[in-house]
Amino acid sequence: MKKLLIISSTKNSNYDLSQDIKSYFDNKEDISCSVISLEEFDLPLYRPELEEKFKASSSFPVDIDKVKSFIVKSDALIWCSPEYNGGVSPILTNMIAWISRATDDWREGFKDKHSLVCSSSGGNGKHFIEGFTLQLSYLGSKVMDKSIIKTKKNDITKSDFDGILSDFYNSFNKV
Repeated sequence: MKKLLIISSTKNSNYDLSQDIKSYFDNKEDISCSVISLEEFDLPLYRPELEEKFKASSSFPVDIDKVKSFIVKSDALIWCSPEYNGGVSPILTNMIAWISRATDDWREGFKDKHSLVCSSSGGNGKHFIEGFTLQLSYLGSKVMDKSIIKTKKNDITKSDFDGILSDFYNSFNKV
């Protein structure tokens, strides 16, 4: 059974979007799907001296290890985050920094994993999608070309929503 992890940066509309996506996958018998919100974890602001302190004590904080474990053990990832000032949200950037530094191989959580980038945002969400897609690709993820974007002015049709999720399911489930 494949493990799909949906990561929501926030507890607001992106968490709602994450739950809608999870509902789509709940009827797939060959997928174990779970949702986490980064707001549920106490991830300190990444700083090199703090990383060195954790490495010197051979122990990262529990919440860093929890998020790392969720990501490393997953087979595919769906990311739901708002666009923040035309880019990636700070909480998501901070989490990526910790995961890349808390693993033996900085790409361990992302390399060769299928990823789908989604956004529910006040703006158009496209800058987040473009920027985060570049970052995930650099980390070694296989990022789907299509994305789910919901805004205050434009919602995605059910047909497009289901089509994108079906394409994503087929991309990582055939592996």
